[in-house]
Amino acid sequence: MEFKDTFMAHYVPLCNYANSLLHNDLVSEDLVQDVFLHLWKNNNQLTINGTLQSFLFTSVKNKVFEYCRSKKAYKTALENWKEVDNAKDELSSESNKYMSLEGLSSLLRHLPPKCRNVFALHKLNGLSYAEIASKEGISIKTVENHMLKALKILRTEYAKGS
Repeated sequence: MEFKDTFMAHYVPLCNYANSLLHNDLVSEDLVQDVFLHLWKNNNQLTINGTLQSFLFTSVKNKVFEYCRSKKAYKTALENWKEVDNAKDELSSESNKYMSLEGLSSLLRHLPPKCRNVFALHKLNGLSYAEIASKEGISIKTVENHMLKALKILRTEYAKGS
């Protein structure tokens, strides 16, 4: 039987068989065409045990299974990529947070020790001016002065760094 006759006799039934497994007409046709292309290219080298029809249907079944395995691998790779991408976003967010904290620490180093301590107690620890005054043994007005001085220095240093 010639290749053209084999193709004409088996193409539609093989497509229907592949589609019954995949439920996708276009992919089924592509896979059947791949089987026929393989048959065309390797016609002289193929050893067919049994009938040509059983060989073709087995080849299509194997091609469908190969396609399904590759799709599963692709889906798994895609899911893994999304996880890596999300982790990369989280890492980027985390690294930005630490870089910001380092920038803040660098700015705070420009403050005099007492001023830095008052600023940290208020802004980082959330203590009120009265609580800071009590804790440090200074007046509320002194706490206010330290905060004003700290903010002025930080604004100046931040402007230099930008």
